[in-house]
Amino acid sequence: MEDLAIYRKTDKGKREVAGRALGLESHLRRLLIMIDGQRDAAELSVYVRAGELESALARLVAQGFVETVGDDRVVSRAALAPAANDPVVFAGIKIRAMTEIRARIRGRLGPMADLLVAEINACSTALELRAKLRKLEDTLTKLMGQVDGAELARRIGGELTRLAPKKN
Repeated sequence: MEDLAIYRKTDKGKREVAGRALGLESHLRRLLIMIDGQRDAAELSVYVRAGELESALARLVAQGFVETVGDDRVVSRAALAPAANDPVVFAGIKIRAMTEIRARIRGRLGPMADLLVAEINACSTALELRAKLRKLEDTLTKLMGQVDGAELARRIGGELTRLAPKKN
């Protein structure tokens, strides 16, 4: 995702989060809650299903629940964030994910842990790994427990959202 815009709640958005006054759909409300004026669109993508972010953000903006933060903050944040599509950063993320899975579930499931690790290791891009983690999240929650499995998938997925803009 190349959208580095940062979004914040408007007064209307804050009212909706505080009181559910306008009956916003659950997936839009979940995204609205996570919008904090600090996360860019790529970071917010972990809170919605693949392919839904652009339309969800567009609806929240069009309905007046959120607005973008000034461009100066976007540029400064993008420069500071480690880019998951950098080969070294991506390799580190993959290694952390594989190590954690091996450590947490190998004793319980042996070969199943190795299969999950092999699936993660086969990913060649940050976006591919993020999609794989979304697919594996159900398996991870069954193997590691609801809280730990979802937390691992979301934490690693969150690291994968920080992408450097493509150079033309």
